Amino acid sequence: MKSTFSPALFILVTATLVSSCHNSNKKENLSLAERRKPIIATVNYPLAYFAKRLSGEFADILFETPPNVDPAYWNPTDDQVGAIQAADLVLLNGANYAKWTSSRTIPYEATVVTSSSFEDTFIELKEGTSHTHKSGSTSHTHGGFASTTWLDLELACKQASSTAEALCEQFPEHVESISRKLKILLEEMRDLDRKMKSVTAPLRGTTLVVSHPVYQYWTRAYGLSAHALHWEPMQKLGTLEMGELAAIQGEKSPVKYFIWEGPPTEENIKKIKMAGFINIVVNPCGARPAKGDFLSVMQENISSLSEAITQGTSSNTGTQ
Repeated sequence: MKSTFSPALFILVTATLVSSCHNSNKKENLSLAERRKPIIATVNYPLAYFAKRLSGEFADILFETPPNVDPAYWNPTDDQVGAIQAADLVLLNGANYAKWTSSRTIPYEATVVTSSSFEDTFIELKEGTSHTHKSGSTSHTHGGFASTTWLDLELACKQASSTAEALCEQFPEHVESISRKLKILLEEMRDLDRKMKSVTAPLRGTTLVVSHPVYQYWTRAYGLSAHALHWEPMQKLGTLEMGELAAIQGEKSPVKYFIWEGPPTEENIKKIKMAGFINIVVNPCGARPAKGDFLSVMQENISSLSEAITQGTSSNTGTQ
């Protein structure tokens, strides 16, 4: 059978193959681009939690602080700062939280301060005290503004809303999904706020002793009074510390509850109990928790307070 060559057919087939290859490469490139999710960087765990709840699977959350390190005083490496600077969106807490941000450059157009809507209600710290955390690497001072804003769950709702607003502006194609998820998140946090108000009501009129000065927004929101120390849950409590505690008992009355940031040692539990206090752990949750998430930690705080108050009302000295 004799074959015939058609120039027109050859041109048509060649053009089709070239076009097909071009479209294939274009689709492959689009696929690679689509696989690169937007990066949302945050400076503490509550904001990382809000961002993840609201974005779902369309973005990756960058929260670089190692476990058991306070994000407020963590110092990132140059590489870590570079990763944050390259993020599509950077969520800051405000109130001087994450001290490193004041000395490093973060792209202004990609940065959102989630507490900007209530900055006129920041709590100013009258004086600063310098000390070093057991798990930290540098000395730091508690001064300027109190920064654990989210412990007032009404303010936490505002920060979640600010996060949602930033996400909607940056990623308008996801507005409907973000709005729907925000509504659910706010309902859950407002429920916790109501529970926190209820459980802390019996504590009004008493003085709490707190191991660290991080509860200012919590005590203000729920009508509580607290005397702050600079103790770590794992530190050894000696004569000096127990004398400091006895002096507080002599100055303020009634004083019955001692609040820790994290679980204290068994020895510290016994010493605080022998001093006439009930130990309670109220986790500020600035760092990523070992288990659970922001809401479950807040619920655990409420449960711990409830158990301790029940214990306190049934006994003059309390036990734990």
